[in-house]
Amino acid sequence: MPNSFATALGKALRCLVGASAAALLLSACGNIAVYSGAGGTTVEAKKVAALVYAQAPDAEIDTLPYSGGDLTNAIKRLRDRYPQLKPWLDQGVIGNTASGFVALRDTARREQVRELLRAENRDRALLHNQASKAVGHGGEDLDIWLPYASYSFGKEWIEQGQPGWWWLNESRQWVRK
Repeated sequence: MPNSFATALGKALRCLVGASAAALLLSACGNIAVYSGAGGTTVEAKKVAALVYAQAPDAEIDTLPYSGGDLTNAIKRLRDRYPQLKPWLDQGVIGNTASGFVALRDTARREQVRELLRAENRDRALLHNQASKAVGHGGEDLDIWLPYASYSFGKEWIEQGQPGWWWLNESRQWVRK
């Protein structure tokens, strides 16, 4: 009777060698990048913020590592809404948050931006959710992964934002970039 540990170890090694060979073959293609987990989330956040701020055409959005369905639709809505959001960011009425959303800074202007902020934050929440699922953290892992995803996107919205824009840090203090 064969040793069950040795049999299991042999299967695991064959699987590892097969997966390594597949990754090597994919990387040799040059145009294919394989991302997962934290790396995938970071890359997606960086690219999404850049495409939204640059008002990239649909064809560029479709080239994201994780695109399709609800994720692509949310990114396109964010991009299309950005021209309405930008003047409020420029004036300091609203700002990005470290947690990946937009927040009201000038409460006297609340009624003027309420619906805009609601729509933007709804799509950013969908973006965080769908991006988490795309990198393999859906289902039971989703609640655990969402904070990482939202802070990854928050970092990029802030870093790629324009000088003079305000952002809300983790201590709930407004900081000017």
